Order: sequence, then C-alpha cells, then structure tokens
Amino acid sequence: MSEINTIKTTSQVGLNTNRNINTSANASNNKTQEVSVKSSGVDTVSLTDTATQLRSLQKTLADAPAVDNDRVSAIKAAIAEGTYNVEPAELANNMVNFEQQLS
Repeated sequence: MSEINTIKTTSQVGLNTNRNINTSANASNNKTQEVSVKSSGVDTVSLTDTATQLRSLQKTLADAPAVDNDRVSAIKAAIAEGTYNVEPAELANNMVNFEQQLS
C-alpha cells in the first residue's frame, strides 16, 4: 500500500506534461487532438471537428420529436378510408431484417 505514496505527480521535475495524441484512424478528416497537462493542475482538452459534429448531431436528435405526427395522421386517415394497403411479403422481409439487425 505504501507504493501509492511514491507515485510522481505532474508537478515533479522530469515529467513530460504536454502530449499530442492523434486519435484519427482516417486522419484526412480529423485534426490532431491536443491534451495538455500543466503543473498548475489545470487540464485542457481540444475536441476534433468530428467530435464537435457528433455533439451537434446528438443535440439535434435530442430536440427532434420521437414520433412523426404527420405520418401517424396520414396512416390513420388511410386506415379510416380503407385505402391503407399492407404487403405481407414486404412486411415479413422488414421484420426479418429488423431481427437480424438486433443480433
């Protein structure tokens, strides 16, 4: 247990506190992610363009409604009018594809 007390911290002399990490598998679209640790104890992180785009997309999806009310209304109207047609083969294929995607 005493080994924990002998671990060097970033404020000790001789440690490399600045590191550049290239996290992109396809570096053509991503910038290098820079992670800097300063001896003052302040950490900074710069996100790649891809991470920023993903964050924006996540916010857009979170703000979008879970149900397309216009489509639901159109289907309800088609059922009420008797014009809604179900293709059994297409429905079966869609169900099989959905199950395959889950596994």
